[in-house]
Amino acid sequence: MNEKSSDVLITGSGIIGMAALMILEKHAIKTSLLSLSKISKNKTPDPRFYAISPGVKKWLEENGVFNFISQESVTPINKIVVYSNQENTSLTFDAYDAGINELACIINHDDLEKAFINRISKITYHEIKTDNIESFKVEMDHINLVDAKGNKYQFKLVIGADGSNSWVRSQATIEVKNKKFNQTALVFNIKSSKAHQGCAYQKFMCDGILALLPIHTHDFSVVYSLNDNILDNYRSLDDEIFLLKLKKDLGEMFGDINLLTKREYYPLSMKINESLISDRVILIGDAAHQLHPLAGQGLNLGFRDVIEFDELLVSHKKYHHDLGLKQFLKKYNRHRKPDILSLSYLTDHLSRLFSTQSYFVDFLMNFGLNKINQNHLIKKILIEKAVR
Repeated sequence: MNEKSSDVLITGSGIIGMAALMILEKHAIKTSLLSLSKISKNKTPDPRFYAISPGVKKWLEENGVFNFISQESVTPINKIVVYSNQENTSLTFDAYDAGINELACIINHDDLEKAFINRISKITYHEIKTDNIESFKVEMDHINLVDAKGNKYQFKLVIGADGSNSWVRSQATIEVKNKKFNQTALVFNIKSSKAHQGCAYQKFMCDGILALLPIHTHDFSVVYSLNDNILDNYRSLDDEIFLLKLKKDLGEMFGDINLLTKREYYPLSMKINESLISDRVILIGDAAHQLHPLAGQGLNLGFRDVIEFDELLVSHKKYHHDLGLKQFLKKYNRHRKPDILSLSYLTDHLSRLFSTQSYFVDFLMNFGLNKINQNHLIKKILIEKAVR
């Protein structure tokens, strides 16, 4: 049996896992990255686009990730329009009015992932490729892992960055509350005859929530959070009929539109962990939280996990010899919980409110959008909250 060890093991080689690896290397902490050995060679392009907040973008720039992303693949958002089916009902957030350069920038999943792959190729770490861990055992001062080939590993800390169905979370017996939204995200791209000019849109409708993110001069990435009671109706529509319905839903402000990609479907749910830590275990990214996409903050929340971890490493160097100590983990849990819980419950309540079909709710929503739109102070506070 081969025995190997590092100070920290990161499980999950996705974007957030690579971000964590990057900061640990920055602090000269010996790290291993565990990833699946079976990776499809013919990986299809990922249709998802992310709205990266200015605060996260700044961190990515400072840590060299943006050096590997071409400017042509990044689309700045300088305005967001929120509206409903009611005429003359809208709420507009404008970067210029808030005194900032942009509200967010849009990046494709594959472009961001490739940038991280290039970034970590410049650093030193131990890569573990396996499809099965046979044993996960927590000792007093370390965790022992044994893989399917009998290789034994020892770590002071295990970071779970292995997604919403986290294996690390289950091994650490961290309880998680799972709530289904009874909605499915319908994801696709469209081309509009009118240039978007850096404006994103979100429309609240009786069938769900329609979000459009500008990606190229005339193109949008669309996420339609569709109520499940009508999902089968939408699935049954061919592209031609679906496009006609979409044009009716969007209205005339986009001009003529065409589908650019096939439609992808992703069931929506919310997961809130009882804790972000356990004995010598810490959770980040989707392993730590999963929320409704209406605010477009899921990946930003994961990056803020990593940023907080980075800041704790800077301010608490005395724990670098053993990051699995409870005192250090409790600081992370205490610092991250408020941000995660507030955003999770906010998106949960908003999704429930906007999916309720009621004249009274429609009246309140439309009244509220107009009132907020008239109050520049409230709008500025909301923008400052969103651009972190």
